[in-house]
Amino acid sequence: MSVAGRIHRLPLGVLFGALALAGVGSSLVQPAHATSIASLSLEQMVDASDVIARGTVTDVWASIDGSVIDTHLTIKVEKSLKGTANLNTSGELEVLVPGGEVDGARSAVDGAPRYGVGEHVFVLLQERRDGSYLNIALNAGKYTIKQNPADGSDMVVQFTVPYDRTWDYRFLPNPSVDERLSLADLEARVAARVAAGWDGQPIPGASLDHLRLINHLQAGVRQ
Repeated sequence: MSVAGRIHRLPLGVLFGALALAGVGSSLVQPAHATSIASLSLEQMVDASDVIARGTVTDVWASIDGSVIDTHLTIKVEKSLKGTANLNTSGELEVLVPGGEVDGARSAVDGAPRYGVGEHVFVLLQERRDGSYLNIALNAGKYTIKQNPADGSDMVVQFTVPYDRTWDYRFLPNPSVDERLSLADLEARVAARVAAGWDGQPIPGASLDHLRLINHLQAGVRQ
């Protein structure tokens, strides 16, 4: 898949954790960018997502255009909980992450998620104009699925580091026992919200028109 010359540009008004209105990926002249991320509940993130899915990362690569570096990845979708994803002929969706590394040039964005080939993930995504996706609220919209050492069940973990630090999804630290969240519980909570619908309340960075387009309203809610 060719990504040469592609620049990451965020739609206006979107989204929680989007890079301040530059609307592009990270620059080589700045080692990191501060981001402004609204504090959102999981329910708000579900409402704001075009697509929510579980799958496995099949490829990760980076592109550079001038001083802009973006990381691209494909996810083989195994389960969809919201929306109809734009898939390639292999049944994969493409996600873009601001920042990355190309030929020794490295750029980091605070709070941007990291991905690795073979990683099993649960993602909440916003669709871009070109049909690819961004994580809602940067790393808040990405969970790594790993085995709970206590009982062998699937749990979800959120953990990221800048591109100037080593990262390997196989060795992510486990949350404390009382903070562990099972994949089953996360999926149940997401599915319940999708079924219940949007509560009609504004969500920072998301237009009301788009929220109406991608959700049905909860019973008794009028707009």
